[in-house]
Amino acid sequence: MRLIYSSLLAGSLLFGYYGKVEPYQTYIIKSDITGKVVEVNKTAEGHIYKGVVIKIDDYKDKIDLENLKTQLKNFQLILQSQIKIAQKKQKTYEIYKKLKTKSQFDKDLKFYDYQNSLIALNQTKNTIANLKAQIAKLQDTISKKTIRLSHYIYKINVNKGDFVNLALPLATTMDISKVKIDLFIPIDKIDSIQNKNIYINGKLSDFKIDKIYKVADSQYITSYKVEIVGKYPTISDIVKVEFK
Repeated sequence: MRLIYSSLLAGSLLFGYYGKVEPYQTYIIKSDITGKVVEVNKTAEGHIYKGVVIKIDDYKDKIDLENLKTQLKNFQLILQSQIKIAQKKQKTYEIYKKLKTKSQFDKDLKFYDYQNSLIALNQTKNTIANLKAQIAKLQDTISKKTIRLSHYIYKINVNKGDFVNLALPLATTMDISKVKIDLFIPIDKIDSIQNKNIYINGKLSDFKIDKIYKVADSQYITSYKVEIVGKYPTISDIVKVEFK
């Protein structure tokens, strides 16, 4: 609502406004993954809660992850063996190329044998790099299937057994560690409210001006929207705000 009260008090111009107490931030939590919901903690609704609220089926993902980890270990062992083989073949080639008793054909055979060992070594390195990338991707997928929330849980949108798609809203949470009140202040009064104490329902508060949107409001065309932030015990109250 707009300006509703104006009077002269104790030699200072006092402006009174009404505003609604709202959470400081509201977050819409959306799914980063697809899958079937296997757990939902509906008791978290309406409470400040930190922990797992929604779990999406990750059983197969965890099996796949263990298989990938096993493959990675095996290829790492293969790599260690290939490094030793390549080192030995390099030494053999270095010896052969200096021997006058060996033909160029024999020397070339040892060279290509050494080069082939390097090719096999690099292929194993590439396989290991790909496995690590697959593991990291799968770990990220698994982590996204366990939805941990914090703050005040306003609403949980899914139930056990639901199938969720990418970007589906899962829950709404709110930061109520502090609150905000939006006011619409006439443009010609903006300078007069800055650096003033803020009173809520006639009592001095810890509220401070957080933002002044210096573009005329689309509805209140002669006003700027002003956001004040502070502590207040009850969300959704309509309160009178005064700047003194």
